[in-house]
Amino acid sequence: MTKGSTIPSLLMLGTVHHDPKGYGKLCRFLEQEQPAFITVEISPYGRAFRAQRSKAFRAMLRENLGKIRKEEGRSLREITFCSAILGIFFLLKEPYEWRAAKDYAARRNIFLQDIDLSSASQEKLSLLPELILLENLRTLLRIPFPDLSSQVESQYRRARFLLSHPPSIWPKSPGVMGREAYMAQKIRAIARQAKGKKGLHIAGWEHLIELPHGESLIGYLKDLRPQKVLLEDGRGTMRYAKADPQSMPLYP
Repeated sequence: MTKGSTIPSLLMLGTVHHDPKGYGKLCRFLEQEQPAFITVEISPYGRAFRAQRSKAFRAMLRENLGKIRKEEGRSLREITFCSAILGIFFLLKEPYEWRAAKDYAARRNIFLQDIDLSSASQEKLSLLPELILLENLRTLLRIPFPDLSSQVESQYRRARFLLSHPPSIWPKSPGVMGREAYMAQKIRAIARQAKGKKGLHIAGWEHLIELPHGESLIGYLKDLRPQKVLLEDGRGTMRYAKADPQSMPLYP
């Protein structure tokens, strides 16, 4: 923040999901900004699912990957370096965005809320039984995906461009727009209760894109004059990397 500038009452922080250094970057950002309340793009269903069922799914995933190792003679390194396989493990983990926010909120004793639509999480997580099937895992291991670091950097490059050059056309559906409106309504209600105190919303960077007719999360909140920040940039200090207590190993 430059000297003499107005402090916004709402910051919207765009993240790249599955960023291996995301936890550390976000911890640094939170300590720097010290919000009075935090909302996160995660649903109550998603949190409950991971707490109650992810252990069993991880066990099945490891078992199937173990079978593939024996059948095909693949090394553990080859399997764990496949970004598609890593993506499944990440899907089963509590996202770093929530973990960092939860840890900060507990230390500072501030309000924290999961605000995403549970039905959207339920639809996405319902695909897990198919994702961990032996045949699907074999297929994923045969496809030459870019490594995770390359994918994350590619997402940051795309985010930097689209956040500074809003698109004139963007794919949308009633379901997506309904989800954006739902989250905006939740954020607005919490911000009003905070009565001008600085708040922070943490979400995937796509939710910060300004779309035509204001049909995006940040567009629905435009009257609150939110300031958008990309986690990688974060006032120029977000290349900090703090050890994530739940980062690796994901497998075995």
